[in-house]
Amino acid sequence: MMMPRQSSFPQPQAMQFDQFHQQQHMHQPSPHLISSLQQCVSSTANCVETMKESIEAFEFVLQDHPRLITVLKCQKHFDLVSERDIDSARSHISGEVLPHLNELLQRASVEMERQERRAVALKNKAEAQHQRLQAIKSIDQHQAKLHPSSKTSRSQAHQQTLAQLQQQLESQRAQLSALKMHKLELLKKADDLEAATRDL
Repeated sequence: MMMPRQSSFPQPQAMQFDQFHQQQHMHQPSPHLISSLQQCVSSTANCVETMKESIEAFEFVLQDHPRLITVLKCQKHFDLVSERDIDSARSHISGEVLPHLNELLQRASVEMERQERRAVALKNKAEAQHQRLQAIKSIDQHQAKLHPSSKTSRSQAHQQTLAQLQQQLESQRAQLSALKMHKLELLKKADDLEAATRDL
């Protein structure tokens, strides 16, 4: 009686044995290969991070892109004006403005002269009041020496007069200071007008 022929296909146990045998004979990766793989992974991570930063930079730069597209679609960006038109417009403006500036300068000059005359008059008046005040003081001192008995009544009257004169003197000095300030303002305005005239 003949025996059945043995199957040429490996049985499950035989397959497991063969796989285990193959794993035992496989070469283990070298440390150099592992280090190279780690460097490749690190370089890839750096590239990804650099690409991410580049994308963020591009997004920041291109965020105004829609507005630029709208602006560039405009057909008329600017106008060119000829030099002849500019000179004509400048002459027209000068013809309209210069007479008014000259009139204002003339008014400022007249007002400055008037204020200067008024300031001189007030200054002379203040000096006269000061001299009068000094004269009254000297008269009071002289009369006090000559008539000691009437010193009290006369001194009161003279004190009132001196007080009035002192008030007038202070008022005139205040007016003089105000005129000086007004004169400085007029001078500044005149300088501004002259500068505007030169620019035209």
